Amino acid sequence: MNRTNTQGVVGAGVLGFGFSGLVDVLVLHHVLQLHHLVSNVYDPSTLAGLRTNIFADGLFSVGMVLVLGVGAGLVWTAERRASSPLPLQPLAGATILGIGLFDLFDVVVNHTLFGLHHATDGPGFYDPHWAVVSLLIIGAGAYLYRHGWSEQSRQQERG
Repeated sequence: MNRTNTQGVVGAGVLGFGFSGLVDVLVLHHVLQLHHLVSNVYDPSTLAGLRTNIFADGLFSVGMVLVLGVGAGLVWTAERRASSPLPLQPLAGATILGIGLFDLFDVVVNHTLFGLHHATDGPGFYDPHWAVVSLLIIGAGAYLYRHGWSEQSRQQERG
């Protein structure tokens, strides 16, 4: 894999990480209101706690937009520098890996280590399930990534 492909793949992973974080905060925090970023630290049933949680969610949203933008910028730059189009399957696999890595990071760091929130408000019953789903997403991304590179190698050998 050359430097341009590496930059594209890393960018796709970063893009997936930011995308997953943004979907998490928009869907789970704002739309479904299952939890907020710091709902185990600041009680969202009080007005002051809800304001703090919504503010933290907003800062997190801005951060994830920035991460997503950096990833998109890396992919865009790599594509512009490439002499031929970047291989789609490895990029898609790296994006899915990034999605799963965010989800795993969220459950391990935010839910378990820091105890900021759980998958739903409450004792964290669904956290182990979220970790398993995250690992399945990572496995799917890894499979697509590896399969894409092996397909790319076979096509180069033929042509």
